[in-house]
Amino acid sequence: MAAAGLNHEELKAFLAEAFAPWVQQLNIEPMETTSTGAIFTIPENADLVRIGGVICGQALAAISDTAAILTLMAHNAERRIMTTVDMTNHFIRPAMTGDLEATVTILSNGRRMATARIDIRAVGSPKICAATTCGFAYVEAPSG
Repeated sequence: MAAAGLNHEELKAFLAEAFAPWVQQLNIEPMETTSTGAIFTIPENADLVRIGGVICGQALAAISDTAAILTLMAHNAERRIMTTVDMTNHFIRPAMTGDLEATVTILSNGRRMATARIDIRAVGSPKICAATTCGFAYVEAPSG
């Protein structure tokens, strides 16, 4: 089921326009959007890997934050500028080199604030590597 807001191409355009070049290099790809969340894939990227073949926690945190923002953009009927006000990361097991999947669930989406949960796992694995909860403040209220 597609969400009513931005489509995948519009999300990619927003990512290219609104995010820093290093965030764009994460190559976050929207796969599915629904009325309650979204799924993204992140292709293998040797630049994100630290010693031992483990994807670094900073990259996982950036993926979580960015995927949540894109999900909220897809969910809303208009582009709403937001800023992250809270982020809690739980690194449950190492995310090893390879493609990742980020599943975002919108927990709340009000006039001024939104909260989302992001689960990151290796593509094809049921085991979560990182679980993040992000809180966002909308800079301005929705029009209307």
